[in-house]
Amino acid sequence: MNHVKKVVIATLGALILPMAAHADTTVLTHVSSSIGGSGGAGGSGTYWSDMVFPVYTTAQDGWGWAGGAGGVQGGLAINNTGGFSTPSNEAFHFDIGSTVDSLNASYGAGNWTVDNVTLSFSSSYARQNNSRFGVGTGTFDILWVENDNWYQSAGTPTDKQLNPIYASNQTDLDVWAGTSSLLGSETFTRVGTTGYVGLSYSLSEQGSFVQDILSASASGDKAISLYLMGTSDTLGMIIFTGGQGQALPTLSFDVVAAPVPEPETYAMFLAGLGLLGAVARRRRQSV
Repeated sequence: MNHVKKVVIATLGALILPMAAHADTTVLTHVSSSIGGSGGAGGSGTYWSDMVFPVYTTAQDGWGWAGGAGGVQGGLAINNTGGFSTPSNEAFHFDIGSTVDSLNASYGAGNWTVDNVTLSFSSSYARQNNSRFGVGTGTFDILWVENDNWYQSAGTPTDKQLNPIYASNQTDLDVWAGTSSLLGSETFTRVGTTGYVGLSYSLSEQGSFVQDILSASASGDKAISLYLMGTSDTLGMIIFTGGQGQALPTLSFDVVAAPVPEPETYAMFLAGLGLLGAVARRRRQSV
């Protein structure tokens, strides 16, 4: 790369950065969307949440579970009998289509975007009176997944039906998800052996994830799907999805005005692109 081209590219970079810096970050409103409660629905199918297993467990659980709680856990999480739990991951649906329609009506489609996106849910440090749930400190990933066409069911030993797959890495997950984005790598620390805890995690605003939010509609693709994947064998993290009166998993974000470049900065940016094109043409003519 010659000196002139380097200078032009550096100049373009200096022009682009002020565009982002001048974005209007005034919060227009705040949105919170919770899943529907699935308490007592284990084995009968639900659209809102799914605790998925790597193997067909029993006639009751099958490939997925959606009772009053789900769990993200590894094979060394300790259950209420002192034994080890079956590994599991957790998937959530958040229906935000009607909310996005309302935001578009209020602010205009394309005039707003999202900031400070957060996933929150309730957990517990205590062993549950249920051998399917384990407890223990460990790590997990939060991922956005493109595939919204799923629901919990027991399935059959040879057919997962529409349950999400259990995966231990993003490459394998994408076989089912189509596309995914890593939104956060987190640690759950078990502090003590009793009590409930509210957990909240800031999500990375990856492009596909944000675009999925902005393009949602009640008459089209209304759902945002998140997948929580355990990344350590010792993790045992229960997530209440309708049981014991605990808050439901919730996706929340600030609505802010979409960034608009200042007219004079945009004109300079276009001029810079023209200069870069001229440099390229002169190079082609000289060879």
